[in-house]
Amino acid sequence: MTPAERVLAIATAILITHASSARAQSAEAEVLFRDGRSLIKQGKLAQGCAKIEASERLESSIGTLLNLGDCRERLGKLASAWAAFRKAEGIAKNANTGDKREDEARRRAVALEPRIPSLTVELTAPIPGLVLRRNGDLIDPAMVSTAMPLDPGSYVISAEAPGYAPWKTDLVIQHKQKRKLVVPALARTAVVQVPAAPPPPPPATRVVVTKQRSIWSPWRKLSVGLAIVGVGAAGTGVYFGMRARDLERDADARCPLLVCNDPVALQQNSDARVSAQRANILYIGGAVAVGSALTLWFVGAPGESTVVAPVVGSDHAGAAIAGRF
Repeated sequence: MTPAERVLAIATAILITHASSARAQSAEAEVLFRDGRSLIKQGKLAQGCAKIEASERLESSIGTLLNLGDCRERLGKLASAWAAFRKAEGIAKNANTGDKREDEARRRAVALEPRIPSLTVELTAPIPGLVLRRNGDLIDPAMVSTAMPLDPGSYVISAEAPGYAPWKTDLVIQHKQKRKLVVPALARTAVVQVPAAPPPPPPATRVVVTKQRSIWSPWRKLSVGLAIVGVGAAGTGVYFGMRARDLERDADARCPLLVCNDPVALQQNSDARVSAQRANILYIGGAVAVGSALTLWFVGAPGESTVVAPVVGSDHAGAAIAGRF
């Protein structure tokens, strides 16, 4: 190690130690930071760096970022180290306290830049809905055609878009390497046209036309006529019955004895018998007529309604007729 390098290393150590002593962090972040520093001193660089990284996630500070950048650089993660140094520089600059660590962070970042590998992803043609990923992590569309600083190592770059076959490639990034990757035009996937299922046939349409049911069948009309005749006969029979009673009463008044020679009384008595006979005949005829009318009324009830039902289907048309005739 040259004298200049010794001076640089001592200055760096002093600044990092100052960063450690100037920390004011949460208890969890502080414990992780101290464990990380202890592991690094024991030569367990990867474990120590992981602890410091966890501390920085809990609570970011200039000192933690300087230590994190230093251990990442020693692990060969140059892009991650450069990002930590730049973040520390930004925090110190925003604090505007004249912290010397701002200069140290800037100097370390500038020194790394020539050694940082990068990858530039370009597209053969823009594709709607294209999604680019690096090791599964989304690549912001704004980073297309822009050099992305990367740590040396292996990467899987993938591209996918709706309606296109996915594409991916593996690549290895070496120290100081500036790589360019052109994503080829994605092949369209064959769109399988699934025939649409035929629509179900429309339900059969039934238009029902119902003939109005009438209570007046021919037999019922006849029954009404017979009922009128029977009621008329009964009424006439009542008349002759009352006349026979009156004639008999007048005859008995003129000739109360069993043997009567009064011609008027005898004629009244004869007329009473004739009227009584007529009343009886009319009574019987009226009863028969009314009874027949009732029988015809119930027996001669009209049939069920006639239904004409046009039926329309997907492949047929017709009419259905139902009823009792």
